[in-house]
Amino acid sequence: MNIKISPDSIDYNILKQKLEEKFSNYKLKERSKNFLVLRKNNTCGTNVLLKKKKVIVAGNFPTTGGQIIFMLSILILGFIIPLIIYFVAFHGKMKKMEKEIAVFIKEEFKDSVISK
Repeated sequence: MNIKISPDSIDYNILKQKLEEKFSNYKLKERSKNFLVLRKNNTCGTNVLLKKKKVIVAGNFPTTGGQIIFMLSILILGFIIPLIIYFVAFHGKMKKMEKEIAVFIKEEFKDSVISK
């Protein structure tokens, strides 16, 4: 989910602090500069990437190992079977978490968000 913002209007450290306060039940990890991973459990997480003009919130596997296992399953089993398993077992939970975090960012930083 892309959230358009005014250029450089959200400070990374403030975003990180507010996410830590609001979602204290999730583990928060910095993957790189301007890239946060909120982890609900080993299979459900959300990536938050702060760019100059937008914040990208994407449900994803929270660990690199989980992403590698998913990609290997696609290579070994083909495309269809892992995709069906992904949509049945993981996609709904990731989308729900993604939406929850995106709504919080839009409400918390409403002065910076550019509405469509």
